Order: sequence, then structure tokens, then C-alpha cells
Amino acid sequence: MSTHAKASSSTIESPDDGGEVLSTPASSEVPPPDASSAPVRRRPLRTLVFAILIVAGLAWTAHYIHHLLTHAETDNAYVTGHLHQVSARIAGTVLEVFAEENTVVEAGAPLVRLDPRDNDSKVLQAKSLLALADAKIAQAESDLAENRAKVVQAEAQAEKAQLDFARVQELSRTKVSSKQEFDAAKAAFDMARAGADSSRASATASDAALTAAKAQRYAGEVYLKDAELQRSYNVVTAPVAGRIGKRNAEVGNRVQAGQALFAIVEPDVWIVANFKETQLAKMRVGQPVEITIDALPGANFTGTVESLSPASGSSFALLPADNATGNFTKVVQRVPVRIRFDAASIRGYEEKLRAGLSAVVAVKVK
Repeated sequence: MSTHAKASSSTIESPDDGGEVLSTPASSEVPPPDASSAPVRRRPLRTLVFAILIVAGLAWTAHYIHHLLTHAETDNAYVTGHLHQVSARIAGTVLEVFAEENTVVEAGAPLVRLDPRDNDSKVLQAKSLLALADAKIAQAESDLAENRAKVVQAEAQAEKAQLDFARVQELSRTKVSSKQEFDAAKAAFDMARAGADSSRASATASDAALTAAKAQRYAGEVYLKDAELQRSYNVVTAPVAGRIGKRNAEVGNRVQAGQALFAIVEPDVWIVANFKETQLAKMRVGQPVEITIDALPGANFTGTVESLSPASGSSFALLPADNATGNFTKVVQRVPVRIRFDAASIRGYEEKLRAGLSAVVAVKVK
């Protein structure tokens, strides 16, 4: 039975009126709301949402296409900085370690102290050799002074013998002196002259000995300075200010010269991005860069292209590819590009930027 039929008036027979049919209005029923009207009211809102989504998608697509056309982007990038391997300059045994990993140190701060006793003995040995050289110098100076005095004496004797010989020679011409006197005067003169020559030679030898002693003393001074310098290497200090990243020193370890004991990373960092060679056509020094760091989600940084590598990354490999072989496969090469952070953009993040963090960079080339 339809709803409309239910709404019509009902008939009732009256018993007093011989079956007269009386018509009484039936109770009125409120019709339910039309169910088809709800979707009609919701349809404009749904259309508006769809329109907003389509516009947003078109705007995002346009922005993405514009970004691709005006930027060279790569995720083959990482944060890097100056990393110093601090090594021992001499061999020795570790007595003390003054620094721990991940701590900040200043330039010149002591890191490790080695046992100084070996170097102390070398310093004492150098000082003893220096004292010996001083004694030799004093002896050589004394010998030189003595020999010089002998030279003066010998020269005076030679001069007197020469005068005596000249007088005897004059007298021998007049037959006043005998042949024996002439020969004796000549022999005395020859001996005096030889003695003077010998004294001069001794003085020359003493002078050479003094020079050798002074040279020995100079060598002793150099040896002493070297011994003291080697002793100063017993304390290994930080070459720069930075944060210690790795420690390889423990008390009691025997270390060798050149052995790395600490790694120190300077606070100044930059980005190295490896761009494909096909992305470098319009890239120039000074172009702005947009940077994101994987370890710092939500943070955006800016920078500037500082320099481009003079060769591709494969050129610096330990075993570069030999393209002259028959099995040649063309591979797109990548060129390292150095990017400097803008100081204002990383303010407050200095402690969070660490060497080795992955990054995504986009260089604005247009």
C-alpha cells in the first residue's frame, strides 16, 4: 500500500444508523524527508574540494617543472671539513692521555704525554759532548797562543842568526874570519830559519785544531738543540682547534713515529656535491644554492658555489678507468663542486653540522 493511500480518510460503519457509513478523517502522518536532497546539498562542497586539489596539483607541477628548468639538483652530496690526523713524531710509551673522544680542544692543547726518559738521556749526552768541545777549544787556544809565542821567538833567533851570518860572510871576504867560523854561522842561520818555519807550522796546526774544536762545539750545540726538540715531542699537542673524532691512544701503549693517535675535525664545514657532467653547462662560481641535510629534516640552508674541481672524480681514483681498452662503456662522469654555506643560514646549527652527513643541493643556474 502506498504512502498516499495511507494518508486518505478511512470509513467507519455506525451501528445505530442501520449501517450508515460515516467518513472520519484519519490521523495525519508527516512524510519523511526526501533522501535524495542530502547528496544535492553535499555536491557543491565536494566539487570545491576537487577544484582546490586540482589547482594545488597544477601549481605544484608548474613549480616542479620550473625548478627543474632553473636548477641543477643532486643528492650525491655530503658535508665535509678539515680532518687532521694527529700522530706521534717520535717513538715512546704513553704515560698520560689528556683528551677524550667528542670533546672540544683548543690549538696547542696537550693530548698525550710520552715517557721522556730516553730523550732526557740524549739531552744529557749532548750537554756532555758540548762540555768536551769547550775543553778542546780552551786547549786549542792555549796551544795556539804558545806556538805563536814560539814563532816570535824563533823568528827573532832566525833574524839574529841571519845578521851574524852576514857579518861573518863579510869578514870572510877580507880573510878576517876563518872558513870554520863561516860554516858555523851559516849552520846557525839555517837552523834558526828552520826553527822559525817549524814554529809557524805548529802555530798553523794549533789554529786548525782550534777551528776543529769550534766546529765540534757547534755540532754539539746542534745535537743539543735536536735532543731538546725531540724531548719536546714527548707531549703531543693539538695542531688546530676542533672536536676530537677518534682516539687511538691508551696509557701504556708503545707508539711509533708517525702513528696516528687522534683525529681532530675543525668546526668549519662545507658541501662537496658530485654533479653529472651534463649538469655543468650553465654552472658558475657564485651561483646561489639551496641545501637540505638528511640529518636535519625541516631545516633549509643556503649557500654559494665556491669552486669546481679541475677534473672528474674518477680521475683522482687510485685505479682510474682505462678508456683505451676495447671494452669501453660510456658512463656519465661526475665532477666535485665545492659549496660554501651562508653563515646566516646555519646560525644555530653549527654544532649539528658534521662532516660526512648526506645532503641534497640545488644550484640555481638560471
